Amino acid sequence: MKQYPSINSSNGQSFKEFVADVFDKLDGSNLRFEWSKKQGWYKFGTRHRLFDHTDPIFGEAIAIWSKDWADSIAKIAQDSRWESVIAFAEFHGPNSLGGTHDPNDIHKLTLFDVAPYKKGILGPKEFLKTFGHLEISKYLGKVNWTRDFVAKVRANEIEGITLEGVVGKSGSGHDLYMAKAKTQIWIDKILARYGQEEGQKLISS
Repeated sequence: MKQYPSINSSNGQSFKEFVADVFDKLDGSNLRFEWSKKQGWYKFGTRHRLFDHTDPIFGEAIAIWSKDWADSIAKIAQDSRWESVIAFAEFHGPNSLGGTHDPNDIHKLTLFDVAPYKKGILGPKEFLKTFGHLEISKYLGKVNWTRDFVAKVRANEIEGITLEGVVGKSGSGHDLYMAKAKTQIWIDKILARYGQEEGQKLISS
């Protein structure tokens, strides 16, 4: 099952300027859902492992997916004549922070990327065209991804950010480039809850 790639943090000497389609970055857990023409929705995973309905944290995500997403994305896949597809969605609730979730929350799934078989992850233009009518991560527009823009994200001066920050995307498939930037408000919340050592690991992930 295809894993979601790491996204570059926009800092240091490796900083890259590019023209980016920017999306809100929700604070939750990155989950994967795989569909095939023969088996339907048959495989489910976090970023690093598979799970099923018995999982104590993410088991409920399968029912949420079945109710809110399965039919609509399967129809798009069939109409697009894809043999199989992996959909990536953020699992989150009102009190989710740094990948932990309150079991008393009502959780939801928000679609943020899709990878059809042998096509790689769809570029932002095709993703918006194909899935923009659904409840995807909020699109914040096309920007010049510069150090000044990242500083504005850090200062929470970009309208539409929920809390954590943003992801910028350019290109498509195996040539897709992505970068992320975080808000200082989110960083402070992470450090306050998890402490300096564990918090810095989450901030850098």
